[in-house]
Amino acid sequence: MNAAVRLRFATAQDLYEAYPTARIDVGAPADARGSLDFARALAGAGELKGALSFCAYLLSRFDAVLWACACLRRDAMSGASPAEAAALAAAEAWTREPDETRRRRALDLAERADVKSPATWAAFAAGRAGGQIAVDEKHLVPMPLYATAQAARISLILAGARAGFAARDDLMRGWIEAGLARAAAD
Repeated sequence: MNAAVRLRFATAQDLYEAYPTARIDVGAPADARGSLDFARALAGAGELKGALSFCAYLLSRFDAVLWACACLRRDAMSGASPAEAAALAAAEAWTREPDETRRRRALDLAERADVKSPATWAAFAAGRAGGQIAVDEKHLVPMPLYATAQAARISLILAGARAGFAARDDLMRGWIEAGLARAAAD
């Protein structure tokens, strides 16, 4: 790793300590390598879902949504339904102006959309980037910090599955590299 690059989490262990859910989502034990090298090693070993998941957690919530939207827009929206286009547009609107109104719009669209759609999960990623959730009729708690990463990773995993076997690995590798480049640019 370039000494000038300052990541949110220098190592996978740092990331796992901040986000215990990442250990399960990534599915690989942390080691002494830097975060970028760890993710590239996962991808090199064919653990593409794990590497995508690691990228989603490595990025800030804002950058995870931006990354997922950019990947979908570039590679996975041909033949999208109007509902899918609306969900992705809502997530992208939040990245242009990440305010509460746009976050709620993305979340509202996602909650009414097809849960098998990658665009729905991009909207969930934006919608879960803040706010509160109800634990019962009287109590609200802040949205868990890991919720955006989980939604962003699901979005790209679903998009990869839609791409078909022949194209999936190359697409996912490209998305991983784009995520790592974004993480290194922060």
